[in-house]
Amino acid sequence: MAQRIDIGIDGGGSGCRVALSVAGGPVIETRGGPANIVTDPAGAEAAIRLALLEALGTCGLSLDALPGARICAGLAGARLPGAADSFATRLPFLAYVVDDSVTALEGALGGADGTLAGLGTGSFFIRKTPEGLRHVGGWGFRLGDEGSAAWAGRLALSLALRVSDGRLPPDPLAEALIAACPPHPVLWAATATPGDHAALMRIVFDHPDSPIAARVQAAIVAELAQGLAAVGHAPGAALVVSGGLGDRIATVLPDDLRACLVPAKGRALDGALWLARGLP
Repeated sequence: MAQRIDIGIDGGGSGCRVALSVAGGPVIETRGGPANIVTDPAGAEAAIRLALLEALGTCGLSLDALPGARICAGLAGARLPGAADSFATRLPFLAYVVDDSVTALEGALGGADGTLAGLGTGSFFIRKTPEGLRHVGGWGFRLGDEGSAAWAGRLALSLALRVSDGRLPPDPLAEALIAACPPHPVLWAATATPGDHAALMRIVFDHPDSPIAARVQAAIVAELAQGLAAVGHAPGAALVVSGGLGDRIATVLPDDLRACLVPAKGRALDGALWLARGLP
């Protein structure tokens, strides 16, 4: 009887990772190039294939071993209608394809019920109960990502312009933000990426006594609370707040939310592998 092979895949615009375990043995991890299944599905397929071949090669295996493998791929963009099924048909092997928020939730909570709020450059909220998954947000910088670092950076810069217009009192943070966006924030924003906007939050956190910083922080917490309410997060239920901004904002959450916080048990890649191990 062939040995069981479990494979987890985590992929997004910045790269992909593969975790492979043979017969429940040690986990082999490899990395690959960008894997955006929406904007470049062919490139995503190639990146995943190369990372997977490297992992298989480490174990003395080839693609011929994959027909009997259990594979789960958590990929950014897979929540869009039809995206998961469309990409799954491109792969030269059978895989269970889900949005990366699903694998992030599984990794963070170790497969248990609870809620994950992802506050990085973008944002999303997802909750698991015995009835299933409830997911909101994650629609990107142009149409959503409320409470994210990119969203908050844009808000901070907008408030800085209100200071320059005399609509808000003078604030050193406003001066620092405007100076960081030459030649003018409006021209800078025309070509700035979500990551560029998110980077402005470093300046915001460098001015903890700023009225603008206080307004931005309050807005993030408000959006977090709304996102949690939207997925039905219940008082006392386990809550993980992840992402670079999530780590910073967790310390200033209201007492009822802080009481729910639990440390993440693992990564999205771990979640993908755990889901793969649960496949029949």
